[in-house]
Order: sequence, then structure tokens, then C-alpha cells
Amino acid sequence: MNETQQMLEDSVNRLFGDRLGWDQLTAIEEHGFPTALWQEAVEQGITKVLASEAAGGMGVGWYDAYPVLRAAGRHAVPLPVAEAAIAEWLAGQAGVELPEGVPGLLPATLGPAQLTAAGLRLDSVRTPWGRNADYLVGVAETGTGAELVVASPKGLAIASEDNIGRDPRDSLTGTAALIARQALPQPADSVRWLGALARSAQIAGAGAAALDLALKYSSERSQFGKPLSGFQAIQHYLADLAGLVASVDAITMAACAGLDQRGMAPSGRNARFEIAAAKCRASEAVEKLTRLSHQCHGAIGFTYEYGLHFLTRRLWAWRAEFGGAGEWGEYLGRIAAEVGGDGIWPAITA
Repeated sequence: MNETQQMLEDSVNRLFGDRLGWDQLTAIEEHGFPTALWQEAVEQGITKVLASEAAGGMGVGWYDAYPVLRAAGRHAVPLPVAEAAIAEWLAGQAGVELPEGVPGLLPATLGPAQLTAAGLRLDSVRTPWGRNADYLVGVAETGTGAELVVASPKGLAIASEDNIGRDPRDSLTGTAALIARQALPQPADSVRWLGALARSAQIAGAGAAALDLALKYSSERSQFGKPLSGFQAIQHYLADLAGLVASVDAITMAACAGLDQRGMAPSGRNARFEIAAAKCRASEAVEKLTRLSHQCHGAIGFTYEYGLHFLTRRLWAWRAEFGGAGEWGEYLGRIAAEVGGDGIWPAITA
């Protein structure tokens, strides 16, 4: 970990570690969006980690920003931190200054027909934190490339929905007035790929936190005169958990580095291979991460008072968002079929 990553990790873990205990997470689920915590994250520059220095951000790349995305998972942060980072990076690529406030990141690629003279037309578009959004950010496909679109959510019909982690995933319908529209030198499907990368980092963070809870509980809880961690079965569970977290961490950090180095243009050797592999591995790991961490805890792990569920519910939500293991595995399989048996290893190591 370099100096920038260490600084970011210390800062974001200190903020969310102090503010997001189990009682606070319960209160947020009961009372709604934590405006004060969002403002603290904004003031510390966490939401602008990928924005340029000219836009008031830190100007770091995806590799250096990885600790922030990971911490959003580790602390089960009920804020659109990852979504804000993606929106700011895309805005920087397009040379657009985003409004102040909470972003609503539109996950699906917008079609040309959705951009009309009246504005951006949406039809039940499921949007993270849509009910709290002060502005919307999406990427539209054009005949010659892509455009970054920024719009106002005022006047839209909002059908409030939550994912299994109880984070808002609201459906937006109506015509949103355009705030900005600018050519984007990135593919039209950028949000899906960047979202997959961000969710992989969040899965790594939540998995690491679940492992820490399992280690702590199994070392403190005794059965038949010795700690649970002294039993061979529990040791195997913990070793499997540690290996899973390490694998998701490593592959997602490699994808972040690849994105910084090669971008994600749809042709040539780009970072899409690594991003697909990261989300495939992260989504596939969720089943064992949740099962083993709960098995280490026994019955207490399934109670609402014990906070393991804040992590495992979000893990199950994130495993499917921006594509699950099957979809990304199919993408990797098509690459393997195209390059043939002798070309697989060179494709991986190119």
C-alpha cells in the first residue's frame, strides 16, 4: 500500500468507524438518509476521491482510490459513496462540473430516444438513492459515441424500493430537465463496468469485516473448555474466509490498476477483462463469505441485534448489482472461446 492509499484508508476508516456502529446503522434504517454523515463525507473529500484537483477533488486514479471503495463495503456505509466517485470520474472525463448534493447514478446505458427536446425520459429506471438525489448522472449512447448527461430529478415519479441490504434502489419515471450534456470520451456502457468494479471493491471490504467479526467471536467464545477458534472445523472456516477475501482483494486491485493503465475502450487490450474477472470472482465468493461467517457465529449471527447481518445482507445485494457471476463468467468464457486454448494464458498475462 502506497502513501496515498494509506492516507485515504486511515481517513475513511476513521470517519465511518466512528460514525457507523450497529446502533447507528439500525437508526439509519429506521429513520432514513443520514444527511449529517453525508455532509461529513463531502467535507472530507471522500465523495470526490476520483475528481480532478481542478474540480475540488484529490485527482487520484482507481488504484489509489481502492481503499475508499473498499471501506464503503467494510463499514456497510448507507451512502452513495461509490456512486458519487463514479459520477465524479465520468464528469472529469467529459469536462463537466457536477452540481452540489447527492448524486443519482443511472445504472443502465441511456438510449438516444430517451434524450428529447423536453429532457431525459425515464421509465421505471432503478436508481441507487433515487429518492435522495439532488441530480442525476447517466451515460447516453449516440450515433458516434457517448454523452454524459446530467439532469434534475424534480417532478419525477419515484417508486420507493430497497434492496436486501435496505439501501434505496428507487424506480424513477418521467422527464427530467437537462442540466448538462457533453460528449464523453468513454464507452456508452461505462457506468455498468465501473459499477461492477465498485461493487467488487465493496464486496471485498464487507467480506473482510465479516472475517474480522468471525475471528473475534470465535476467539472470545468458548465451548467445552476451549475457544471456538481452537476447533479444527472453525479453523477451516476461518482459513477459507481469509482466502476468499484475499482473492477478491487481489483481483479487484488488479482491475483498478488495469483501468488506470489501459482504460476500457471496447477494442484492444483494455481493462474489461480484469473488471469482468473481478466481478465474477467477487459475486461468486459471496455465497461462501456469508455462509462461513454465519457458521462461525452459530445462532447469534442470525439475530438482528448482532450486526453481522448489516454486512451479509449487503453482500447478497451487491453480488447481483451490475451483473452477477453468471453474466460476467459468460463474458470471460466468450473471450476464452475466441482466443482458443493456446491463447488463454497470453490473453490473461498480456
